[in-house]
Order: sequence, then structure tokens, then C-alpha cells
Amino acid sequence: MIKRQYIWPVSIRLTHGLIALSVLGLLITGTALQYLPQWYDAARDYHSILGYCLTLAVVYRLLLFFIAKNNAANWRQFRPGSLAKSNFIAMLRFYVTFGRTPLPNWYAHNPFWLPLYLLVFLALILLIGSGFFILNNIQFTTFDIVALHHHISRFVFWFTIFHFIAVIAHDIKGTGSDISAILNGFRIFIIDKTSNGLLNKSSQKVSFPPKFIPQNKNKAADDDIEKED
Repeated sequence: MIKRQYIWPVSIRLTHGLIALSVLGLLITGTALQYLPQWYDAARDYHSILGYCLTLAVVYRLLLFFIAKNNAANWRQFRPGSLAKSNFIAMLRFYVTFGRTPLPNWYAHNPFWLPLYLLVFLALILLIGSGFFILNNIQFTTFDIVALHHHISRFVFWFTIFHFIAVIAHDIKGTGSDISAILNGFRIFIIDKTSNGLLNKSSQKVSFPPKFIPQNKNKAADDDIEKED
């Protein structure tokens, strides 16, 4: 049986897209600032504009942690569940074997990347803060704010690269439609059943919290589509 589940609300998809585009633009203009002196003025202007865009997106996303109700944007989704450890190990095995082992099932956030997301939000906050100080020529005697900004930007760069590769690998090897899910909000779950209608004990488990199912979505989109053998 195939279940098409609405998970990512519009607010999450918009902030995700704005953060992704802002980070990409900041990495490009930041590189130009460092290595292309002939484009310094233009790169600095665009870098500042993109910094403000990133600030708005991050502030709104952090706000959703607390004001969002009954969807994957809420902070409760970042709490480890009963399957967190086993799914984390399964994801690690998938990466170590270069996709030769099956992907585990998860509801919203990837169990391997979930702890890193909180670290990335912290990095983005530090990136925004240090960028503000650099823009206003505010220096500190205890540490080099420019060096801090560069180190954090490198971390964000490598996270972006690995995150992009991982998402493509999930879409190729898995069945969750992760790439299209961030565009339309729906993930796909395959629920394995035996001939008597019971769940197959060998199938991987995933929890569908009822409170995360939207009430105003098109009913046809949430119906289960049974797959005949």
C-alpha cells in the first residue's frame, strides 16, 4: 500500500527555499569578495542584500519553532523518537556503504541530519551576527570576527554540499520523493502488508502522528492508494 502524506507546510517550503538561495548567493558573492577584487563593490552590495534575506528567513523559521501548530515546523519534531537510534544507525550504514543498504523510514526530518539541523541554525545565526559586525566595521580585541565569519561559512559550505548529495541519493535509492516533497509538501510511504492484511513484521516502521495531518487539505490527496501485487 502506498500512502501519500502531506508533511511540509507552505511556510517550511518557502523558508527552506529562501535560506537555500540566500546561502548559495552568499557563498558565491563571498568567494568573489575574496578572490575577484575587480568585482568587489558589486559583490559587497549583493552580499549585504542576501545577508538581509537570510536574516529574515532564519528569524521566521525560528519563529515557526514555537508558533507553528500541528505540522513539521514545530520544535517537537526535533525531539528524538523511539526509533531515532535505530534509524540513525540505518542511515549511517546507508552512507558508509554508498547506498547499498536500504533506507530507513522516517516521518519528516531525516534521523541522521536532524541533530545537524540545530547546529546549522546556530551556525547561520553566528554567520548573520558576524556579518553584521563586519558590515558596520565593528571589531573585537579578544578574537578576529572576520576569521570567525570565514570558518563558519566553510562549515555551511560543506554542509550544503553533503546535504545536496544526500538528498539526491535518497531520491534515487528511496521511495519517499524527498525532492518533490519540498516542492509540493507530500512524502510517499510504502506500507508492506501480508496476505491477511497485517503489517509485515520485516517492514520498517514509521510513525504517523494524527496531529500532524492537516484538516483542510484535499481529501483525495490524503487517501491511500492500494498497490496490487
